[in-house]
This record gives sequence, structure tokens and C-alpha cells, in this order.
Amino acid sequence: MREDAVPTAVENRRRGRAPWHLWVVGLFMLALYVGGARDYVLTLTLNPDYLAAQGYAEPQIGYFTDYPLGLGVLWTLNVAGGLVSAAASILRSRWAVPLALTTALAQVALLILTFAFRDRWDILGSSMSLFDIGVGVLSLAFWWYCRVMVSRTVLR
Repeated sequence: MREDAVPTAVENRRRGRAPWHLWVVGLFMLALYVGGARDYVLTLTLNPDYLAAQGYAEPQIGYFTDYPLGLGVLWTLNVAGGLVSAAASILRSRWAVPLALTTALAQVALLILTFAFRDRWDILGSSMSLFDIGVGVLSLAFWWYCRVMVSRTVLR
């Protein structure tokens, strides 16, 4: 490139650093889904110490013991997709967009199905239910954020 030429956005991106907010958002989502992965493993293995710490009694334990395969697949897609999409965003990969979309759609479908057919609010309570709704909103917002970062050529 000539010294007097103005660098293009692509050239700037190749040389430039990621904006500070990409790190904040990516690390926040990674931390959120690391916590989700921990919950996923400890709940599915029915870890008695973890379940007791969560305040789970027989109804809540039964809720997860009798978890349908289809819901398990959605939960797995949500947790795995959340981890991988957050990591992809930190690595500035455009793959963060479809991964974040998969994560968000899995979370939304899981929420709809468990509220409609598994009596989620009554069994797990309002705190857990509202937290999971918040995770769904954050997952959708993260997908939108990743789309914006692709349009600004931050993710490539």
C-alpha cells in the first residue's frame, strides 16, 4: 500500500484491534454459559450436593429425572452453542452469528415448550424461570450484537 493512500476498512480490520466492547460482551456471554454448562452437568448427573444447594426437592428433581429427549437436545444445543458462540466472538469469527442464532432459538424453544407443557413456573419457581427468560433475552441480544459486528467487519 502506498503511504499516501487511505486504508480501507478491510485493511484496518486486519491490522486493528477488537473494540473494547467485543471483549466485554464476549467474556460476559462466555461466563454466563460456563455457569450454564456447570448447571447442565450437575443437574443432569443429579449431583445431590448441587441439587440441595439449589433448594431442589422431589418435584424439581423429578422434573429433571423425567426430562424428554427432545428438550434435552434443545438444552444441549443452548449450552454448547452459547459456549462456542461466545468463544467465536472473542476470536473474531463470523461463525459467532449462526452459532448465537442456534443458541438463542434453542433457548426460546426450550422456554416455550417447558412453560407450555412441563409446568416450569410452578415446579422451578419464579426466580429460576425469570432468570432463564433473561438468558433467552441476552442470547437474542447477543445474536443481534454479533450481526452488527459482522456488518462493521469486526467479525470476519
